[in-house]
Amino acid sequence: MSSRIALERALGRSLARERSYVARCASTRSNDDRFVERTQRAEKKSEMTSSSTARAPYVAALGDTVRKVKLLSLASLGACVVGTPALIELTSPSLVFEAKAAACGTVMSFGTFTTVLLQWFVSPYVKTMRIEKGGEIGAETRVRATKFGWNARTYETTFAASAMRESESSRPLVSWEADGRLFYVEMGGVPKYMYDELDLVRFDDQAKAEAAAEKMKEEELDD
Repeated sequence: MSSRIALERALGRSLARERSYVARCASTRSNDDRFVERTQRAEKKSEMTSSSTARAPYVAALGDTVRKVKLLSLASLGACVVGTPALIELTSPSLVFEAKAAACGTVMSFGTFTTVLLQWFVSPYVKTMRIEKGGEIGAETRVRATKFGWNARTYETTFAASAMRESESSRPLVSWEADGRLFYVEMGGVPKYMYDELDLVRFDDQAKAEAAAEKMKEEELDD
């Protein structure tokens, strides 16, 4: 009888050890599965971040500055139009109407001229730019650019990458033209993939100058 009890106890302890071992194995497998899952999520997130960074859009370094200058110019023009007649009336009430009108017209014309000149100067400026791939095979690559309107608000315009041409305009802020519209970007801030994909080296004056200097140096060494 005692031997039977001892055997049952031994079997019970053995079963308990087996259950404990199975539970530990299951826990280990569960932890391993969670670790693998976390690792896979981290790798996927890293790949998405890398992909997003690799295709990051172009963002102009002076975009906010250009917008503020345009707003200041518009505010100055508004103050000029509203304040000039009142100021002349207060400071020189004895002037005849014709003289007051001439003075107001001169000041307003100058303010309008400077505002229009600024708009003409910075209208090609591109604030942001990105490449849009066509969904179909063989579809044309298009470029979407954000520029500033006359009222300092942004608007988007698109053009085909194949439409980019060297501009013959005399404006100082022009990199290229496409479909009759002018565009200017800060070449140093353009992502490398975009610079290469759009072949912007043909519009980069600094790169052209460096290439010409390098070629001249090589010719001098050959001589």
